[in-house]
Amino acid sequence: MRLVEAGARRSGGCGMRRGAGARFFGSYTNKIDAKGRLATPAAFRRVLDLASENVIYCLPSTEEPCLECGGADYIDYLLSMIEDLDPYSEKRIALERAMATQMTPVTTDTEGRINLPENLRKHAQLNGQALFAGHIRNFQIWNPDLFEAPLDEAKKIANEAKRSLRNPKETGGAE
Repeated sequence: MRLVEAGARRSGGCGMRRGAGARFFGSYTNKIDAKGRLATPAAFRRVLDLASENVIYCLPSTEEPCLECGGADYIDYLLSMIEDLDPYSEKRIALERAMATQMTPVTTDTEGRINLPENLRKHAQLNGQALFAGHIRNFQIWNPDLFEAPLDEAKKIANEAKRSLRNPKETGGAE
């Protein structure tokens, strides 16, 4: 099965992929209105499948002035990685503390808009516009003016990294 871009149709017109198999691709800049509401891009709303759970989970990045966001599947993915660490390790305790105390579930309205709390807007330095950047399993919310430099750096690293990629090995069996 091939990966399908958020918002793209499967071959045969079968609809969108949702849930754990869906991915966040692309970037979208949306305005923050006078009431502080921010429209989540339609392609991202389809991946999140907000009809079943009307929540987007937002976590201030520990490394950059942005928010790490996703649905329940993303939170489960993060927790499963943390649970693989030794239960008494410093790293696990720090990750659990940082996530549990800073993770903010944000509900969406009927039009897919969210109202980010002030502490999250302040962390991401949002001031009138927000850039939603696909991050495959999750997405990030950035101040558009602050995103260009990290994207340029990521392109440089990715250019080198792609040279180390290899074709995936075939797994046995036919479909």
